[in-house]
Amino acid sequence: MREKIQQVVQTALAGSRKVKVTFKRDATDSVGYLLGMARSGLFKFQNGAEMNLMGVVASRTWCGDHNRTVTLQLTDQFDLDWFSGRLDRALENIEVA
Repeated sequence: MREKIQQVVQTALAGSRKVKVTFKRDATDSVGYLLGMARSGLFKFQNGAEMNLMGVVASRTWCGDHNRTVTLQLTDQFDLDWFSGRLDRALENIEVA
C-alpha cells in the first residue's frame, strides 16, 4: 500500500491536490493519526469529515461504511513520509479526487 500511497499523492500534488482515502473496517485506532496530521497543517478535511472522524475516535466504530472514506486537500506542508508511514496499514484504498 505504501507504493500506491506515494504514487497517488504525487499525482495529486501535481494536479488537484486532493486525495480520497478509505480506511479499513478494523482501523479505527488510526483515525487519531489522521486528525493529528490535519492539526499539524498537512491537509484540510473536505465536507465536514473532521467532525465525523472525531466521532469515530470517541466511539471506536465507523457508524456505517460511508464514514470510512474522506477527502483531503493537501497543503504545502504535506509530508508524504509521515503520512504513508502512519497510514499504510490502515488504508483500504487511496485515489486522486
